[in-house]
Amino acid sequence: MTYNEILPLATVKNYLRLDSSFTADDQDIERMVRSAFGIIEKQTGYVLQLHENVTYKRAYCGFIDIYDYPVIYSGNLTRLDYAGKVRFDADEVTVNLGYENVDEIPSALIDCALQMIKVWYFEAEKQSNTTLIPENVKEILMTYKRAIVV
Repeated sequence: MTYNEILPLATVKNYLRLDSSFTADDQDIERMVRSAFGIIEKQTGYVLQLHENVTYKRAYCGFIDIYDYPVIYSGNLTRLDYAGKVRFDADEVTVNLGYENVDEIPSALIDCALQMIKVWYFEAEKQSNTTLIPENVKEILMTYKRAIVV
């Protein structure tokens, strides 16, 4: 599942109140979708786009700690779920990261992406614009932040 499958062009154009026959900005809008979800993933630790068969290896004598969410694992290793991470006591583990179904993604994160795209599309050129990520979006993303790694 790609970002543009999570938030199809037609949905974004409808949100922006653009006529579906207007196609001049389609590539820009699709890029904005990818950028918005990329920022959301980095800010929260949620992986929205599915990444299959991601392999992690133990670095030293510790555990394999995965901070991204959600972690989909169906193997035989014992999985320990903590507040901000998933831990495996193994030399190597292969997992899927992200959501398999769009309906599982928190709707607030999709709404944040739409709000960011709206600002980027309509307000980026205004002289009075002081931020390209609305304050309410920043607050929502903070509530979804998975872990603070120091």
